[in-house]
Amino acid sequence: MDFNFKKPTHILALFLILATFLIFIGVPILSFFGLTTSMDISQSSQIPDSYQQIFEIFVLFIQLILVIAFLIIFPFLWYMLVNNCSIRQFFSRILLVKERINNAILWGIIGSIVALGILIIIGAILTIAGFDLKDASNIQDLEIYFSPVAIIILIIIQPIAEEIFFRGFLLDKIASLYGEKIAIISTASFFGIAHLTYGNAYPALMTGIIGILLAYLVIKTKNLYSSITAHILFNVISFSLYTIGNSIGI
Repeated sequence: MDFNFKKPTHILALFLILATFLIFIGVPILSFFGLTTSMDISQSSQIPDSYQQIFEIFVLFIQLILVIAFLIIFPFLWYMLVNNCSIRQFFSRILLVKERINNAILWGIIGSIVALGILIIIGAILTIAGFDLKDASNIQDLEIYFSPVAIIILIIIQPIAEEIFFRGFLLDKIASLYGEKIAIISTASFFGIAHLTYGNAYPALMTGIIGILLAYLVIKTKNLYSSITAHILFNVISFSLYTIGNSIGI
């Protein structure tokens, strides 16, 4: 293991990764149990109409900056400070490479279809079991702050950062220490917990299961583009189906 507690730069890298876990794992857990506060619909609606668009752009910008910083820049700094990797080596370590890219994208397309199928099956099982899936999606939460166009931007860009962190950085580090099976389960678990932000267990359950599939795609194809493709397509199709369902009153 390259990490050394005696090196200040290594301690800095560790602090940055722990900060990422605090924001994307710790905060969602606290939110799920009602231990954090956030702006609700009524607060958002109090903003004058003339400033709504500016507010939306500001929130979207902050969201994307935080995601890029914590999920992309901080993992890169770990590889640079601890593993002495260049940018090219960083991409190689997280499997964001051009080799086998066509095969990876193909598997990503297949993976997105499988993920949607899994989502439908789980939803049907939970519905039959008597669970109310009205709040199973986190799209309603996004609609509080964002217009459809902003949501599309978010669900296309954020998955790239999430894949770099969960199926790139974390999968690489955990697999190197404990093996691929534990890496798949643990990264999927973290990925699911990250979606407890909305105070709802359903998105976390669904996301955790999909996280297993995404990790499997990366390990099978040896290319992060497979999970990135699957993740983006899954998000876009899910949002499209949600929008169509709302428009026809489903």
